[in-house]
Formats: sequence, C-alpha cells, structure tokens
Amino acid sequence: MIMAKDIFYTGLRILIEIFEKKYQGVIMEFSEGESISIRLSNPDATLVHIMPDTECKVKFIAEDGMAYNIDTVLLKRKIPNIIIKYPVRMDGVSIRKHPRISTSYWTSIMDEKNENGKAVMEKIGDGTIVDMSLGGCKLMTMLQYKTGNQIHLSFEYDENSSPVTFKGIIKNIKQAPYDTTYYGIEYEQPSNDFIKTIDELLKNPTA
Repeated sequence: MIMAKDIFYTGLRILIEIFEKKYQGVIMEFSEGESISIRLSNPDATLVHIMPDTECKVKFIAEDGMAYNIDTVLLKRKIPNIIIKYPVRMDGVSIRKHPRISTSYWTSIMDEKNENGKAVMEKIGDGTIVDMSLGGCKLMTMLQYKTGNQIHLSFEYDENSSPVTFKGIIKNIKQAPYDTTYYGIEYEQPSNDFIKTIDELLKNPTA
C-alpha cells in the first residue's frame, strides 16, 4: 500500500468519472487527509446537478510511473472546480517500461538557433538530471517549460568520455525545492548509440 501524500501534487493531470461521464482535470491544491481541489477542462451541464457524497472514480499516472485507479466521493462543486475527498491509501500498477536510477548530473540546457542557414546550439541555462532510465529522465532546473516543449541537454559523466547530448519532450511537470521545477522528459528519437551509452552509464551512475 502506498501513502497518498507521496503521490499527489499541484498540476497533476487526472481523469475523473462521475455518473459514467469522464472529465479531464488538473489538481489545483490539496489538504492532506481531507480534500483535493480539481479544475476540470471539459465541464458540462451534468455537473450542475451532482450532489455532495456522489461517488466518483479517479484515474491518473503518477510521477513514479504507477497507474492509479481510486474510488472517492464528491465534497463540493463550483464549476469548473470540484472538490473530492482525499484518499488515505491507494494501490497502483507499474506501467513504466524502464526502471529509473537516481543520478546527479549537472547539465547544460540548450536551444537550437539558426545562424546563416545552419543549426547551432546555444546554452540558455543549467540544471541537474536527478534520475534516468532507458526511456527518459527527470530534470531539475529554474527554467520554465510547458508540457510538450522540446528540450536539449548535454552533460558529462566521465572525464575521459565525450559529453552526452540529447533532445527530449517535456511529459510532466512538478514543483521542486528552492524555486526550481522537476520536468519528466522522454528522449526524442534516441539513436542506438545513445541508448547504449545510457545503458552503460546506468550500470554505474556515480562513476
């Protein structure tokens, strides 16, 4: 069993089912052990007539790669916002294809520029890769991105090897400490050589 407090966070995207109708939403805030406030992106007239204590189902994929399906009840509604009861414990099923390994790689964040008809990379900031897998990584940085944005990263893990450079797509976003943000990144069209390098790196991530 997993504690709900370790899973929910502001900005988490969920799917909620009420009266067999499905609505997409984002968690706006929550009070541990009490309630979760959700802003719906596709409310309709049906929600105007729902009453407190109406049963609802909530589905989402958490940052840990687990898929959760929970039963709860509606507490309040002020469309497009609704408030549901906070679950105490939940069971999840892993859907992650590749295990995440904790890392701590200082990385350069770059942007692709066009100069005289040629694509060149320009450094725009820094961050830390805090975990990696063969499918993606988690970046902590002060730079701001949105889900779906493309990002270019470059880091060194071995002074005797060339920097590892790759591009990815922002898949999820979570607040991090010290005014920074965690970004879940999926590698975009990774080459076989890149995957080989990451595979070797993950066997000894602190080298």
